[in-house]
Amino acid sequence: MVSRGRAAQKLNGFSAMWLFLSAALVSWLAGFPVRRLLVRWNIIDQPNARSSHSEPVARGGGLGILLALGVVASAAVPGGPLLAAWLGAGLGVAVISFLDDLRPQPAWQRFGCQLTGAVLFAAVAGWPSVVLSFQAAGGVQLPAAAGMALVLFCLVGHTNAFNFMDGINGLAAGQAAITGVGMAVVTGLAAEAWASPPVLLCWAVAGASAGFLPHNFPRARMFMGDVSSAPLGLMLAALAVWLASVHGPWLLLPLALLHANFLLDTAITLARRVARGERWSEAHREHFYQRLIRAGKSHVFVTGVELALQLAALGLMVCYVLAAPEARPWLAAAVVALWLGFFGWAETLFRRAQQQ
Repeated sequence: MVSRGRAAQKLNGFSAMWLFLSAALVSWLAGFPVRRLLVRWNIIDQPNARSSHSEPVARGGGLGILLALGVVASAAVPGGPLLAAWLGAGLGVAVISFLDDLRPQPAWQRFGCQLTGAVLFAAVAGWPSVVLSFQAAGGVQLPAAAGMALVLFCLVGHTNAFNFMDGINGLAAGQAAITGVGMAVVTGLAAEAWASPPVLLCWAVAGASAGFLPHNFPRARMFMGDVSSAPLGLMLAALAVWLASVHGPWLLLPLALLHANFLLDTAITLARRVARGERWSEAHREHFYQRLIRAGKSHVFVTGVELALQLAALGLMVCYVLAAPEARPWLAAAVVALWLGFFGWAETLFRRAQQQ
């Protein structure tokens, strides 16, 4: 039995590594023709007062990420209707986001497509199981309608948070790569589920995002663009829901905390803008990573610090699933404190720079 278990672990590890490397290779190779097409079609991001870059750069390079996900997931992940819904939801958001990359689309159209994708995924996943996962994770009993609304709010909210945070070289792709690995490892350790469809998809997301990084970091030859940052936000959030529904509702909290940096940064930034009477949906440079850039820090420095902290958060969540139940609240609080400390440091540097 022990030898069989070890053999199964080796096989699962091989499958995960194969998926990661295959997705990374397809994404990296796809980046070259994608960039040529973007330049030919003049899909170029011109710098402006709200930009964090100073030179024109091709926008929409994340198409290679989506291509890699579609190819690898369809070929190697046995997900059935739920896999089709996951890919379909991402594709729908990608289409409206690509149109937005070409020419700004009305906010209601973008939101409508995002909401439709979230509804599609949750409906195929099974509303009862998804809502119950949220209720069990939060320890509250909600009416069915309120539970459904909460699920959709989280899926659409993370879609936009991820999109908002794609503003400097390597940050969004690095976040997706580390978080994809983290979600797979946390679930594998917690539920001994190393080869379930959503776990394998986490490895595919991580690989596809890592394959895009050479095109975007440290020097940006092309930007990810809304065409992939928005779909990645939805697909990562949907994977967290899928994992919790299949492997245990209690996993939802550590999986959500792997996204804490993007969620907290977005929530605090938008709350401050609303409090000042500004339109939260307008483009701006108020996120903490943008404030560090405005304080004189380089893209490489800011992205490096954020990704290093994300690795630390991943380590804390590994400890979370392995720890005794009474220790878990402290580990969850440590992740939140980690990011709040980073935000406080970024704000301090920004204000000092403004005073000089």
